[in-house]
Amino acid sequence: MKKMLFASIAILAALVAQGCGGPKAPADMPKLFPTTITITQEGAPCEDAIVQLVKPEEPTYKWLIGGRTDAQGKCEIKTQGKYKGAPEGSFAVVVYKTVTLESETRKAQPSCPADPEEARIWSQKVHEEERVFEHVDTKYKKATTTDLKIDVVSGKNDQTFDVGPEIEEEVQTMGPST
Repeated sequence: MKKMLFASIAILAALVAQGCGGPKAPADMPKLFPTTITITQEGAPCEDAIVQLVKPEEPTYKWLIGGRTDAQGKCEIKTQGKYKGAPEGSFAVVVYKTVTLESETRKAQPSCPADPEEARIWSQKVHEEERVFEHVDTKYKKATTTDLKIDVVSGKNDQTFDVGPEIEEEVQTMGPST
């Protein structure tokens, strides 16, 4: 019985020392409020889009705020990627979604060859074949051009934005250095 009591106390002490309830927020982090943003395209959920809240007047704002939409187009906003919610304030809402069409070379050989010359050829073929497309109007991709805004207030925040029809605009990518 004493061994069981001692083991229980030891486990409890370890949990207290480790801390429960997730990662501890930095001391200077502002208070965060639950924020959910839903992104739609012509009323349909926009899955797998990146959502960021940006202060256009403070381009070097310390806190990174955002997330990724799920199958219903919902994005549970987090600060610094792990703290649920967003700080109070006015933000531009940046949304983008890029899709890469995988190359036939990468499908046939997923890993880069070990031989340097073969690796160079493989890399060049992959770059030539893979294509990257934007699927959300690029005006939403920058804080300076998006017209989406949210005022995060004390309490729960839930807002839906429609980013228009799905597009398929090819993105120019830089090639591998040769």
